[in-house]
Amino acid sequence: MIQVSKYLDNVYVLQDRAMSNAILVIGKKRALLFDTGCGMDNIKETVESITDLPLLVILSHGHFDHIAGSCQFDCAYLAKEDRIILEEYDDELINTWLNELSEKSIHFKSNGWKQIKDLDFDTFDLEDCIVKIIQLSGHTKGSIGIYFPSLKILLAADALSPVMCMMFLNRTSLEEQLDTLYKVQKLDIDAFITSHSPTWFNKSLIDRMILCIQNCKGKRFYPYQYPKPPHVNGYIYVDSIEDEPVGLIVESKDMIH
Repeated sequence: MIQVSKYLDNVYVLQDRAMSNAILVIGKKRALLFDTGCGMDNIKETVESITDLPLLVILSHGHFDHIAGSCQFDCAYLAKEDRIILEEYDDELINTWLNELSEKSIHFKSNGWKQIKDLDFDTFDLEDCIVKIIQLSGHTKGSIGIYFPSLKILLAADALSPVMCMMFLNRTSLEEQLDTLYKVQKLDIDAFITSHSPTWFNKSLIDRMILCIQNCKGKRFYPYQYPKPPHVNGYIYVDSIEDEPVGLIVESKDMIH
């Protein structure tokens, strides 16, 4: 059920039924899987159909649609700042959400999240390139991205979604999100990819996201409910449309004062 798209010779996007992307990057002697999807599909089997190289699994942040598939692997790394999110997820809750998202009955087991270890390194080697882990706080406190200097790309997951979601578990402040955007603006990249879009985004989109946060104060925010689990309520502001809509969803209007 996982859809596989090849973006570069060694970069694959694996999209599950919940429309969550995991990114597989294949090096010469080692491969990286960034995120594992929501757990309703066999992502491990899909990865093994593409490569038999030793696999490093890193999670972008702690939300269930990115970490639940980690149960299929022996080890996956998550920033310790997001471990608090795991305490909010029990098997009954995740099963309720997955069964809502799926047309078939799901029987999910988290294994107590024992496979998820603290991310305690900031670089790693895929044998043909050095890769850097970049902190991207905002969407969650522990959100991270994977920076490939040689490819000039950034795997950014939900941290850089053009409609920035600041309404879920362990979110931070607009100030921190803005700092993250300034950080990415300084990186030598051509493009970045997020978790719920089928396309790469040009780095220039970061400029519009910065303007969105700068422009939002005093503007009208409309009531909003996230249409899928966890069905969180918030307020949405759309700053610009152009080729790609850019906006902001906040948990509370107090966040924009």
